Amino acid sequence: MLNMKDHWERVERALAKLGCQTEIGLNAGATQDSIQELERHVGVELPQSLKGVLLQHDGQAARGAALIFGHQLLSVAEIRSNWDVWRSIDEAAMNEDCADFMSSLPTGVIKPQYTNPKWIPLAHDWSGNHIGLDFDPDRDGTAGQVISFGRDEDQKKLKANSFDEFWRQFAKSLNAAKWNGDYLDWDDT
Repeated sequence: MLNMKDHWERVERALAKLGCQTEIGLNAGATQDSIQELERHVGVELPQSLKGVLLQHDGQAARGAALIFGHQLLSVAEIRSNWDVWRSIDEAAMNEDCADFMSSLPTGVIKPQYTNPKWIPLAHDWSGNHIGLDFDPDRDGTAGQVISFGRDEDQKKLKANSFDEFWRQFAKSLNAAKWNGDYLDWDDT
């Protein structure tokens, strides 16, 4: 398991070097109680490393610039709120209506559905698209894998096999990022 305090320190040093810490707007840490309540609400146990991320920084300020590959890191309250929005959609009807054009990359790793209650949003792009955890993978997937899903994501994509792997990729990617005055930019990430 990753030591999230050390990883956050690496992320914060990279943001300071890029000169964008203020614009990113990291929140203070979440409480253990709020994380446990989120787990009860969504019905899954979150990875310890994700809990460590949230304990260190509970997402970003509402107006913070996108931190994670064009997505803003959600707070515990925002994870719950975004998950609730997805639950307000008639899941059975949407999955049936969209079945012909939903897919997974790689094939067989993510269930080709429009929505799934076991997909937990962690970051969003302000347009209904997310990076999140998948606790109901398809036959070749892994529970807890990180995926992209959302309103414009007809093809669900695997981002990493675990949250630990995803967070290592993200922290490492900051070495190649550039601050363009309003957003972080990565070449081909």
